[in-house]
Amino acid sequence: MHHGPAVPRRAGFRLGAAALTFAALAAGTALSGAPAGAVPAATAAGSPAPAGKACTPTEGFSGCRLFVPTDAKQDFKVPSGVTGLDVRAWGEGGTGNSMAHGGAGGFVAGTLKVTPGEVLSLAVGGPGFGDALAGKAGSRGAERGGNSSAIRTSGGSALVVAGGGGGAGGDIAHGQAGTAGGENGQDGTEKDRGGKGATGAKGGAGTGNGAAGADHAKGGAGGAGGAGRYGGGGGGAGYAGGGGGTGAETGSSTGNDPTTGSGGGGSSYAEPARVDDARLVVGDRYTAPEKKDPFWASAGNPIDSGVAEGGVNAPGGPGRIVLQWRQSPGTDRLIQVSGTDATTNPGTDVEPLAVVARDKDGKPVADTSVTFTVEDPDGLKPFFYLTGGPDGDEAVVATDAQGRAQTPWIGLGSRKEGSFTVRAKTQGATAALTVRVKASPYTVSRAGGNEQKAEQGQDFADALLARVVKSGETVPAGTEVEFRVEDTGEDAPRFEGEDRVVRVKTDDSGVATAPALTAGEGTGTYTVAASVGDAMTQFAVEVVPGDGSPEPGPGDESGSPSASPTADPSPSAEPSPSSSTAISGTTGGDGTSTTGGGTSTALDGGSLASTGAGGMGLLLAAAAALAAVGFAAFRLAPRLKPRSRDGA
Repeated sequence: MHHGPAVPRRAGFRLGAAALTFAALAAGTALSGAPAGAVPAATAAGSPAPAGKACTPTEGFSGCRLFVPTDAKQDFKVPSGVTGLDVRAWGEGGTGNSMAHGGAGGFVAGTLKVTPGEVLSLAVGGPGFGDALAGKAGSRGAERGGNSSAIRTSGGSALVVAGGGGGAGGDIAHGQAGTAGGENGQDGTEKDRGGKGATGAKGGAGTGNGAAGADHAKGGAGGAGGAGRYGGGGGGAGYAGGGGGTGAETGSSTGNDPTTGSGGGGSSYAEPARVDDARLVVGDRYTAPEKKDPFWASAGNPIDSGVAEGGVNAPGGPGRIVLQWRQSPGTDRLIQVSGTDATTNPGTDVEPLAVVARDKDGKPVADTSVTFTVEDPDGLKPFFYLTGGPDGDEAVVATDAQGRAQTPWIGLGSRKEGSFTVRAKTQGATAALTVRVKASPYTVSRAGGNEQKAEQGQDFADALLARVVKSGETVPAGTEVEFRVEDTGEDAPRFEGEDRVVRVKTDDSGVATAPALTAGEGTGTYTVAASVGDAMTQFAVEVVPGDGSPEPGPGDESGSPSASPTADPSPSAEPSPSSSTAISGTTGGDGTSTTGGGTSTALDGGSLASTGAGGMGLLLAAAAALAAVGFAAFRLAPRLKPRSRDGA
């Protein structure tokens, strides 16, 4: 898995990529429209987003998803065999200013009774979006309230709602916006001027020219602050919304005689028939509730607000929802299925490593969280390439329907030789994946045959081609290359239908051509490694059902585990030459696979029209793709990193 020389990236490219990303995202938003539904209108901003990000569960749980604010609803499909979800939800804090603090968002926790395969709709409160929207600021100097977070049924019925805090008024001496509920939101503190907190399902009253918050039956939005030279603060959204504070034409910021009012807090809710051991917790003024919870997070800087905090001369902190669950049977072992005996040159990237989670009967365990951490005794400074945050030494990935979880690409911060370990851990099992860093004169790259499909029992159409270079020069003809299918099961692909390992020699151009690869009866994605000495590269091939038989899906009658609806909730890797470098199946003590099934990974996106979205779907897909390209370019532009020259 050695890679070619570095490709410099320039500042101009970074700026262009940023503009491209912004334009593409704007295009996608404009095209998406507003889907109808029983939930409040605030959730109608684009199509449902993938479900959450894998997170490390607390003791006793095997699966975990973290949901942060987006501009759309997020659908979550309950995993197979799961009947209860541990739920933790925070609403958004209200915005504050130099005269008054925003109110903290609410917190709701409990055990939500669910049905395997049930689809839940989640909306997380944040700037511009939430389950319901908070009231707007009345005018100059005033602030908006916080948006609510919620879990609803697919039909729109409320199961859990965490209210948003009230927003600060515009000309106040020592004011405080109302904190979100509890069953009831709190009032703005300015006597006779602060908006009233929501009471259960009834919206809080506005004061003066501030608007009342909406009742639950009308969507739970916060009331707008009153207008004037100095505006009133907006009420927080919730199960019902808080009322807006009054505005004023003139004002005085001296003494304790406020002329405007802050907004009231929204109420929170837990459906009694579906949520056991419910806890509705109220913060203390602008201090977020449950700050000691392991899933609460600070802003990481002294300016912004942490989760659900009321703003102190700043925007309120974002909302958050966390879902955890137990699986039975759980994971008995983690098996390495990609990157066995991995070796790389100093200073070059390491292709993703992968494990498969299996229960005591050897069946794959889907939707369990695998936490990968780096252990670095030799000071090689390895790190995971993570999107949505700084690169780091920990990544959490959810297993797919075949029980497989794959790390991001791994970078090296030094050019030393040595070894490091990536430890994979889930509830009930651990595995240690070792990578050697050793200088080698050889480089092996893909020259053809990567990412192709074949039906069961059929030959793959294209031969696997590996190009070998030694010390920057094409190797002499006759250099031996080993091709190895990293799965020993009877149902795995085999060269010419028989051999798992073959050795072939390079031609005059330094390319080795493997014999025909024949698909077995196992379906899914398999990995074939090509190596010379310590240098190697990997090919991903997929076996699909043949003879017109339908391809089994997650949770079908065959008993396959139900997959998470997420496209990829984990931190993703840097763009790589291969979209998949891992196989599925268990490995024995010699590091070879002992089962026949590979992971199921689509290597072909198929026709956009097949999504059923017609022309609009095509435009949305194009906009999303454009955004992805722009984001990737922006993400990667400022770094000088070795890039793979593997071409397939």
